[in-house]
Amino acid sequence: MKITKVEAIPLFAAFADALDVVPPELSQPAFGMRNNPLLGQGAVIVRIETDEGLIGIGEAMGRPGPRGTAAHINEVLTPMLLGADPRHHQALWTAMNEQMRFAPMGISGVDMALWDLRGKIYGDSLVNLLGGQMREAVDCYASPIPYLAAPESSAEKAREFLRQGFRAVKLKIGRGLNRDLEHVEAARAAIGADVRLLVDANGAYTVSESIALAKELVKLGVYWLEEPVHPEYADDLARIRRRVDLPVVSGEWLGSWVQFRDLLKAEAVDVIMPNITRCGGITGMMKIADMASLENVRVAPHGVGAGIGIVAAVAACAVMPNFLIYEYNQLFNPLRHSVMRETIKFEDGVLAPSEGTGLALTLDDSIITRYRVA
Repeated sequence: MKITKVEAIPLFAAFADALDVVPPELSQPAFGMRNNPLLGQGAVIVRIETDEGLIGIGEAMGRPGPRGTAAHINEVLTPMLLGADPRHHQALWTAMNEQMRFAPMGISGVDMALWDLRGKIYGDSLVNLLGGQMREAVDCYASPIPYLAAPESSAEKAREFLRQGFRAVKLKIGRGLNRDLEHVEAARAAIGADVRLLVDANGAYTVSESIALAKELVKLGVYWLEEPVHPEYADDLARIRRRVDLPVVSGEWLGSWVQFRDLLKAEAVDVIMPNITRCGGITGMMKIADMASLENVRVAPHGVGAGIGIVAAVAACAVMPNFLIYEYNQLFNPLRHSVMRETIKFEDGVLAPSEGTGLALTLDDSIITRYRVA
């Protein structure tokens, strides 16, 4: 069996095309968008065809620009893949990483499509191919409560997530310690003491500010503190972790598994957050989880993206021994549920893995055509 075609399709759904007025909390939902507003949602869909008529699909991260990642796949990775045996996913993943360590997002989409093909070749589910599920239900949390103006607005958004069936929610912070605490207090009062409340600063603070903030967050029963400082400052994260009494979390912006190794070696985090569309796909995520397990660190995958990546991540979470919780992003995204004909299985705060062959997904070609970037 040989790979005969690889195609990466960049998609972008502009907020302005879907909404008459784009609210500020959508274009600037967090600290990381303060100077670079979010104009819409992107994704890169990967299709790999074989000489036996089988097709595998995957998804690569669409941030910051889907065309760049698609070009990397189409122009650099495709020549490495054409004519190769798609069953040799480990060899192909290694070869791609050796040549393109600086661009793991493209590798992620290709790897995911190869795993989907693997399921179709052997007629089995992704969960079984990864070794068998350790849990039937994957705990998840709603994300985010974005930068809303008033604390009561944050409280109401938290209550809305609870009405939708979530049992854990994440609040974006990073607007100053006093203002952050007002919103955290309001959200906590709204959801009660039994619902997990997570906070994410997206690198807004210094070490000393983070420590001062964390001491107050502990009093409010916050579940974790995510990215209090710049995500690549592993030493600073380690300094904070040694001084605070709640879990320190990071990793969503990291791509290479070597970066995750360095984060773990620095003893910088209690929980890591790889994104399956950025960190090297399914193969990359499972390798990262194995490394984390050796350091007694839990894995809570980052969940931004379209539905294909979500389905793949849920399968990985179902088999991962050191899995903690999954981020089921709820920020307005026209691509999340529409690019595929199947639905994401969510009920009462948990997600369920697909049971069909491979990813068990079919693309909606009309949606691909509608949002395809020329």
